[in-house]
Amino acid sequence: MSIEVVLADDHAIVRQGLGALISQEQDIKVVAEASNGKEVVDIAKKSSADIFIIDITMPILNGLEASSQIMQINPKNNVIILSMHDNRAFIERALSLGIKGYVLKDSAADEIILAIRAVYRNEYFLSPRISTFVIQDYIDARGQKIGEKKIVSLTEREREILQLIAEGYTNKEVATHLKISVKTALAHRNNIMQKLGIHRQADLIRYALKEGITAI
Repeated sequence: MSIEVVLADDHAIVRQGLGALISQEQDIKVVAEASNGKEVVDIAKKSSADIFIIDITMPILNGLEASSQIMQINPKNNVIILSMHDNRAFIERALSLGIKGYVLKDSAADEIILAIRAVYRNEYFLSPRISTFVIQDYIDARGQKIGEKKIVSLTEREREILQLIAEGYTNKEVATHLKISVKTALAHRNNIMQKLGIHRQADLIRYALKEGITAI
């Protein structure tokens, strides 16, 4: 019985490279690929897989938000995050969502198979380069860190809209993309600004970048 894997990364060359590595393992196979967060969520809605390997910085819907939705679709879905960042906030956000794997891209060639097998066994796998004190601090504290409260206060839909705003989508385009009215999109935008105490587009973009919601 094979371990079924879905690969989600906006760079085809990364998907091809990881796919080639995985194909060398007789008991692991890639069953689907996605190029953005929305696509991988759609895949999760239609079919199941043992492991979803998801790039943290993808367009339309970032990897952490996509992972959150995928695990809501089916709590048995396991996620491994691929990231160029060993940023503490990103790692803690991933762990707080219940993600069990976090692999740095520059060491993925050496670690991805180990990560797949560990997460499949319901174990945690984080790239060794990630400082162990970060993990231990999270496990011990189990609480929100200063600076995380604002992003936690946003709803799932608001985080989606914040990413689209940061990526340059107009209110009309946000409404079309999410299949909501322009009035509703504008209301969400106003709520986001009010919750965050931010009133300028540039500041919204800076906030989204700082929190890892987008990587533009």
